[in-house]
This record gives sequence, C-alpha cells and structure tokens, in this order.
Amino acid sequence: MNAAGNDFGVEAAVRLRAACEAHDPSEAAHLARVGSYSVLIGRLVGFDPAGLSEVEHAAPLHDLGKIGLPLRLFHKGGALTPAERKAVERHTTIGFHILEASRSPLLQRAARIALAHHESWDGSGYPNAWKADQIPLDARIVAVADVFDALLSRRSYKEAWDMDRVLAEMRRLRESKFDPEIADVFLANIPGLAAV
Repeated sequence: MNAAGNDFGVEAAVRLRAACEAHDPSEAAHLARVGSYSVLIGRLVGFDPAGLSEVEHAAPLHDLGKIGLPLRLFHKGGALTPAERKAVERHTTIGFHILEASRSPLLQRAARIALAHHESWDGSGYPNAWKADQIPLDARIVAVADVFDALLSRRSYKEAWDMDRVLAEMRRLRESKFDPEIADVFLANIPGLAAV
C-alpha cells in the first residue's frame, strides 16, 4: 500500500479511537496503555517497525465494538446476567464488522484484534472458541496487554489489584488464557513498563 493508503489507515484509526473515547471517556487511559504495552510486546517478539506502527494504532481499537452496545453493560457493578454477558461478548464481532472491509492493512489488523482478543489459548474464549495458533498473533499480544491493564485498573465491578496479585494471576493464566510464550516474554520484561 502506498504512503497515502498508510496515512488513511492511521487517520481512520485515530478517529475511531476518538469515537471509542467519546462513547466512554473513562476508557481513554486504558486504550493508550494497551497500545503501549502491545508495542512493547511486539518489539520483544520481533515485529518490524512497520508492524509496530500498525500495532500502536490498531491495539487501542480492540474494544471498538463497545460503541454498538449500551454503556450500562460495561459499568454495571456486580456480576452480569447470562443475557448481559452474551450481549457484552458481541463487542468483538461488532468491532470486527466495523473494520473488516477496509483495504488498509492497519485496519485489517485492528479487525483481527477486535474479533479475537477474547479468544483463549486453550479454546475457552469467545466468539469462535479458537485455540493456540488459530488466534492471530496480534490478538494474542493484545490479550496479554488488555488483561494486565484491566487487572491493575479500578473498574465498576472491582477495585484495582496490586502488582503482586496481578502478576500471580497473569502466571496462572499463561497456558489457558494466554499464549505462554507471549506471557513469559511480557512477564520477564515487566521492568520495561516503567517507560510505558
């Protein structure tokens, strides 16, 4: 794709991220951190500069599909009902359908991430119950970044966890939720997060 096409993808990603932040301003810092953590992981697993640039702009769109759902579902204190859980899970496919037809490689990457960032290494995730290498690499990276930041952050249904508890949970999930190699690389480089 030529430079104009790349510029379009970046501009579109920036505008879509702004739409996510307008829908839920409380998520702005989370989106930024997930993007930064994902770039760090991408660098550690050998992404080239063009891939890192795409990840930087695509990772914050992982929850784009939330704009198609009522905010009350994401800010409910306490457990979701089964019907609410099913509705929340639709954010993956909503985000994918918003992005999937783009000719921009960056937005195609964002579509993959939106669809698959809640898939699990052991096949227990959603929406397609993909497992292991069926899950796109960039979505496996964002899954680690997203969960790490969510655990460290206060949410309507939970308080922020301390770092020791977060690291214990990340290790517990390393072969069920996460690609164990990506989890290990990330956990071995936690000190590098000070620069993020």
